[in-house]
Amino acid sequence: MSDRRAGSGRLRVLTWNIRAAIGPGEPFPPAWWRHVRADRLEQIAAFIVDQDPDVVTLQEVAILTVDGDVSDQAARLAALTGLEGRYGAVHSFPLVEPENGRSIGSAMWGHAVLTRTPVHEPFTRGLPRAQDDDLLEPAGSDRELAGVRYADTEPGHREARCVVGGLLDLGHGASGVTLATTHLTYIGREQRRQQAEAARAFADDAAGDRPLVLTGDLNAAIDAPELAAALDGLVDAFAAAGVPAGDPRRESCGPQSIDHVLVRAIEVESCRVATEAGDLSDHWPVVADLVIPAASPR
Repeated sequence: MSDRRAGSGRLRVLTWNIRAAIGPGEPFPPAWWRHVRADRLEQIAAFIVDQDPDVVTLQEVAILTVDGDVSDQAARLAALTGLEGRYGAVHSFPLVEPENGRSIGSAMWGHAVLTRTPVHEPFTRGLPRAQDDDLLEPAGSDRELAGVRYADTEPGHREARCVVGGLLDLGHGASGVTLATTHLTYIGREQRRQQAEAARAFADDAAGDRPLVLTGDLNAAIDAPELAAALDGLVDAFAAAGVPAGDPRRESCGPQSIDHVLVRAIEVESCRVATEAGDLSDHWPVVADLVIPAASPR
């Protein structure tokens, strides 16, 4: 922890979907691994260092093997930032050249947690995935792919998702805090609801009665109906900092406000979207300054 926050129970949290260092653009490019840039990853690391965070939670972080060249983005970011690194993913997949169908390697796609002090009791837990006969959206609704079964659409619509985290011991009389980060499905509100509730349940189980920080790309606005049950009892850091739902200051991915910091038993001093990150990703980071309460005497 930096000198200005040491011993105070203060914690700066940065959460960011880094899109595997391929930069912005829609849609996701074919052979996306060709667009991964080492210099962009270094710029992402430099931006993180400049923000001086105590905790960094990152989504869409890859480990790649392309023609025998191994790229471990979580480990590289830890080395570049000088932070302790943890990584979690629950699936891997082949990298297949679209031109000829040739397999040239494999990838993992998950989340990194970088911290100034080591994370204890680490966990990675898979989240629910839709079944073949489940519908992406109810038949007759005005949503994309309404009435279409998951079995009849592309596999990425039920990509394996997870929640990753652990316990951070702050010392200096402050209570330990449980960290958790996740990235929910981008399509299918019912699947997203199930994943949100499972992520919250896993985080609550890991935290027990300790303070909790839950971050991530939830692929939905804070007031989306499918998030309501999962977020019950958590404090939205933006709202606590005076930025209400629907405020454009929340927009973190184009016009979408889908990246969040949520806390329990923690005071929020500030929360903002760091637009100065520019085009390092298709998302901007969210940075929150928090105050963790002192540990109760035992």
